[in-house]
Amino acid sequence: MLKILIAERLGMRIFLLTDCLINKENKDISQYPHGGFTQLYAYVKELLL
Repeated sequence: MLKILIAERLGMRIFLLTDCLINKENKDISQYPHGGFTQLYAYVKELLL
């Protein structure tokens, strides 16, 4: 999660790929865009249009 916070503070857009997510501390990720590969594709496609 620390990497996510650093990226966000640098102004990077964040999407958590939950198909590959390891969340050992069971942190709440609901505040970030997240989902599987299909949702990631839709998210990136939306950003590019």
